[in-house]
Amino acid sequence: MAAACLAGVAVAAMPAQAQAPDQRVEFAIQPQDLADALIAFAEQTGLRVKFRRSELQGLGTSGLEGEADVRAGLRRLLGGSGLAYHFTADGSVVIGSAVSAPVDNADATAMAEITIEGLRGITSYEPTVGYVSYYSVAATKTDTPVIETPQSVSTIARDEIEAHDAKTVAEAVRYSAGVTVDTYGVDPRGYDSITIRGFDAATTGSFRDGLRMDGNSFAVYATEPYGIERIDIMRGPSGALYGQAEAGGVVDRTTKRPRADMVQEVRLETGSWDHLLGAFDVGGAVDDDHTLLFRLTGLAREADTEYDYDDGTEQSNDRRFIAPALTWAPTADTSLTVLADYLKDDRYLHPGPIAPDGFGRSDVVPGEPGFDRFDQEQYALGYSFAHRFNPTFTFRQNARYSHVEIEYQGVYADALDEDGRTLQRYVWAAPDEIDQIAIDNQLEAKLHVGPTFHTVLAGFDHSISDDDFSYHTAPAAALDLLDVAYSSAEVPDPYQVTEQKLRQTGIYLQDQLVYDDRWILTLGGRYSWVKQDTTDLLADTTERKKDSAFTGRAGLTYLFDNGLAPYASYTEGFVPTEGTDLSGESFEPEESRQYEVGLKYQPPEVNALFTASLFHLTKTNVLRRDPDNINASVQAGEVRVRGVELEAKTSLAAGLQLIAAYGYADAEVTESTEEDLGQRPVTVPAHSAALWLDYDFPEGSLDGVGLGGGVRHVGETYNDLANTSTTGGYTLFDAQVSYALTDDATFEVNANNLFDKEYVTTCAFNACFYGTGRRITAALTLHW
Repeated sequence: MAAACLAGVAVAAMPAQAQAPDQRVEFAIQPQDLADALIAFAEQTGLRVKFRRSELQGLGTSGLEGEADVRAGLRRLLGGSGLAYHFTADGSVVIGSAVSAPVDNADATAMAEITIEGLRGITSYEPTVGYVSYYSVAATKTDTPVIETPQSVSTIARDEIEAHDAKTVAEAVRYSAGVTVDTYGVDPRGYDSITIRGFDAATTGSFRDGLRMDGNSFAVYATEPYGIERIDIMRGPSGALYGQAEAGGVVDRTTKRPRADMVQEVRLETGSWDHLLGAFDVGGAVDDDHTLLFRLTGLAREADTEYDYDDGTEQSNDRRFIAPALTWAPTADTSLTVLADYLKDDRYLHPGPIAPDGFGRSDVVPGEPGFDRFDQEQYALGYSFAHRFNPTFTFRQNARYSHVEIEYQGVYADALDEDGRTLQRYVWAAPDEIDQIAIDNQLEAKLHVGPTFHTVLAGFDHSISDDDFSYHTAPAAALDLLDVAYSSAEVPDPYQVTEQKLRQTGIYLQDQLVYDDRWILTLGGRYSWVKQDTTDLLADTTERKKDSAFTGRAGLTYLFDNGLAPYASYTEGFVPTEGTDLSGESFEPEESRQYEVGLKYQPPEVNALFTASLFHLTKTNVLRRDPDNINASVQAGEVRVRGVELEAKTSLAAGLQLIAAYGYADAEVTESTEEDLGQRPVTVPAHSAALWLDYDFPEGSLDGVGLGGGVRHVGETYNDLANTSTTGGYTLFDAQVSYALTDDATFEVNANNLFDKEYVTTCAFNACFYGTGRRITAALTLHW
């Protein structure tokens, strides 16, 4: 072994009889350097363990005490290290990165053939291979395996985002259980309109890199999907960790970060509606010892929308995006990553012919060319810092400043006269500007207490949001639908000018207790303080509110040897809301609680993760769109949603991948002074389902060809409070074809809504919103 160590490779072996991977062993390994711990592991199991010392430099482990099977013990020792393990045919164990050359060509299987163990060793901080992600840092802030998390969690990895040709985060998550998108149909404004378990997560459920992205009704931070690595959805209230987070769930986006081994990429794309796009993603190590890494991601798009004005004027949908990132890691225990991005959108805002409820569809776009616009400019600068003091304690700090500015003005349909052709219209404008600073401090400790192992997280976070917005409205010139002649419009004087400041502070504590490597008890609690000042600048009055709340979390999971993991949990939520109603009154905080039971399954020898969950979710002071005015929000009483969700992601065979999802939501307004008492909330479907299957041919005459196809279904919804009017459900099909021209070049064609089905997403809010028609894109991607 000494000779091997001099060569940079360690081989630990004992003459004792080697244990089988599923055989249970009594371990006694103290917290220490990972290399020494693996040598102790070899001594106590009799296995031959092989690894590169260079890959383990600076890594430690919290140890391993008590009885566990060999595979589980090894997984515990390597937890959070980013390393994979692989059992070879001769019974040896190879330790290394998920994709690397073998450490010993004589008797080790090449690790380039990624094993199930290797895939399950890829944490949230590394790119997922394929569709199945086994870790989620968003669910616990401790990068815990999903199967050990007592809550329903989904991850949409980079490969899945690309396979679905997602142009927004909303498009990326629409194959997830219990998630519906595109409430407002074709919407070029770029919003991530996402509903989880019946509740809108577009603002209060929106997070990036673990930090909340505050937003008002219109100034909402937009996300360019090309700039993110993965999307995590944690369903249900998350108040114990995140404080102010949406009851139905949170959507956390992980920004692309520098990597020493990253593949460079350039992408060229064209498609429907004069779509032209160029993008690049480059980076790597600056120095030989990989202490300084960089990444630069950029995109430029020139495109129109699906609809032109009746005089032939096109509606633009252009974007410019750039995101530099830099990582400095002077040691294996310390790293600092600086993340920045800038985005500018120049676009019209009309999602095509929106017809006032009651007179059906008109092919006339009811706005005003040259006046309508929804331009957005935003930028952000932040960092992620981590330092491991020793194998027990790690400190992390994430911070970000962001700015969003919206120029929003347009002419909308109001009512149709009795002659059936004269459309009354109105001007609506809502310029909005928001600045936010957010910081989250975390101290994590991994320690043994008697027969139990604990991962304890203590945190303190603080955020400041300043929002300046105004509302303008006035009648506009009528429009003859049979003889269209656009005129002009002006922005009227504001009827409301508001400045709103929100200060949020929270302290939280979480303990993930493991007993016997099978029982996992998750306990957490947080106390939040919120101060909100709302100033009416026209009336020169200020309303000051202070709120505070404790939100808790408790969950229990049991791990069976066969990969099954039943769980039960209780979670709470608390959300002070930004914005005001049309009278200028600020809103009361929303509160929520959820009971959930479920079953997760991780087959021992198959790359797959299955989740089934039953939940009972209640939310009070519910904030929702005013059914009589899309530009306003109102607070209802109490809404209860209970349902079931099923989700599967798996690789059925080499090159074959499957996503399947189903959600049922029994939603009811249980407290209200309006006519919706006892009714289903507007726009919330009872059923939703999705299925995606793709296959890459590995050999033969079709070598290099990839085929993919999917189907999405959203059920019937109600349009009004009394549930007297409905919008029918719809089913859409997507498809993808790709071909590897060379090892470094791929050509692909994607089609969304393949059969160009005309459908309506909802007819609430005094208008019918039509969904996106068939969109086809063709792209050439170069890698090196």
